[in-house]
Amino acid sequence: MTTATVSGLRDQLAAVPDDALTRLQYLAAEVGCVNKCAMCSQAAGSDLWRFTPRGLAQLMTALADEAAARGVRIAQGRIHRPGVLFPYLDNDIGSYPYLDTYAELARDVLGVKIRMSSVGFSAKNTALTQMHRRIATDLGDVFDGIRFSLTPYAAGYVGKAPGTSRDQYTADLAHTLRIYRPLLDRLGHGAATAAVELRFAPLVGIADLTDTRIDGHHVLRVGPHLLISARPDAGPLPITAIERLDEQGRPVLSDPGRPYLHITADAARPTDATVHDALAGLLTVQHRATPVSLHRLTNADGDYYSADPDFHPDGRFTALNIYPATGKRRKSGYTDATRHFLNTLLDHKAARGLARRDPFPDATAGDIDAVLCTLRLKAQALDPVDKAAAAHLRERVVPMVGVHARALLSAGYPAAAFFSRDFTIDTGQIVNQGRALHLLRGLAATDGEPMTLREERGFGRASLSTARGPIWRITPLPFTGTRLPLAVTGRKNPPTEQPTVLIEELDPCHLAPRMRTTGRRLRRFTLTGVEIEHIAQSAARAAHGFPGAS
Repeated sequence: MTTATVSGLRDQLAAVPDDALTRLQYLAAEVGCVNKCAMCSQAAGSDLWRFTPRGLAQLMTALADEAAARGVRIAQGRIHRPGVLFPYLDNDIGSYPYLDTYAELARDVLGVKIRMSSVGFSAKNTALTQMHRRIATDLGDVFDGIRFSLTPYAAGYVGKAPGTSRDQYTADLAHTLRIYRPLLDRLGHGAATAAVELRFAPLVGIADLTDTRIDGHHVLRVGPHLLISARPDAGPLPITAIERLDEQGRPVLSDPGRPYLHITADAARPTDATVHDALAGLLTVQHRATPVSLHRLTNADGDYYSADPDFHPDGRFTALNIYPATGKRRKSGYTDATRHFLNTLLDHKAARGLARRDPFPDATAGDIDAVLCTLRLKAQALDPVDKAAAAHLRERVVPMVGVHARALLSAGYPAAAFFSRDFTIDTGQIVNQGRALHLLRGLAATDGEPMTLREERGFGRASLSTARGPIWRITPLPFTGTRLPLAVTGRKNPPTEQPTVLIEELDPCHLAPRMRTTGRRLRRFTLTGVEIEHIAQSAARAAHGFPGAS
């Protein structure tokens, strides 16, 4: 392999435009991830191709020299986190063994800060442990933010692969949190600075949809959910769209929605008697009735309905999304996006006289146990009316909340961190990006298309992402002398025959090199001569290159 000099890389960089430097956001240290999360937004491959320390120094020095020669500054042209680079995209940077070198070069050569997002790393990997201790102790000034993601899909959390266990995953997460606690406290807790984000599996129901009128009332029924318009003869629901985002980033909607009664009951049927009894308040105890605001929204797959699609004024979240089958959407069904964990935290705080934004400094481990107990009781209460939701609570929500609680307490954090809206963040169900498509079981036909109002706010046509404009990423590419399957190389990174660095422009809405709205292909360049190493998945696993390896 021939290694290029810095001047040789500068010669190649001459072809890239200024905004590839000024609007650079992702300078990924590697591609590929051993965790293989089923909801990975980037569809990462299982093998790893990563910059060596020498390769990092070559590349970052060439980038810095080129930016200086042009009189521009790396990453300073973005409105979103200007001057901050993300060392990840389709990799888990917590298991990258040269992150300390990356951090030093980012600070001393590029003059930028970095943001880390990770599921954690293995406590059994002594080299990683030593590196992360050095980062937390000596390199904290490089970090703009650190986010630890807890999902039910990481290999260690799932615990089914040989040599993995959820108990070890929990211990590894505690180990990670313990090492980083001083730095997290120094950064200040918050979604943009230092937090643990819980990303839950979606509660998906595939069922026939009844969309009809009974006695003048619009009636929808799918699975255990029955929605009845409060007023008869109101006409069809208009399309609700996000007109803009306000100063706080909240969506301003084109329509307020219409009042409906939401009946939850496995036995509910859209009959004259049911509609009459529901509106008269005469349903049995095996039915739950809740007033909601129903909206009709649309995405690339067709129209869909959403009941209470955003946060309630008290901070709780109970959205129900209903998807009719269309020419693109091959099935009908629903996602119940209720944030049970968040809602229960707020209930527990309210019972102690605390407002939703109030800290809970006097919280104890007993308070954490009470939240877990309440979640189990909620599942028990749901059994007679919505068995699918009851099972989701027991099998998906409670175990993940339990892992978070055990990891926090084992790492020595106060119970208050469990209740902190700034540190423990329930982000709700996973979004439709990358591999998550198959988890939605046919309710989504278009990869990366927003499936809910919250997703539309994040990366839709009028969203936080569109306001930021196109961005750039730099990343190593898989290289191999033989043809490898996509499961190994990943879907977003074309394999090459020699070590190659990709420099490409991305639409921030779906982090792909084409504009979603127009289909226009964005700009792409490559460099050769940067030192990149290949680590097979088997070797990474043997070296405890991910959390949960026992």
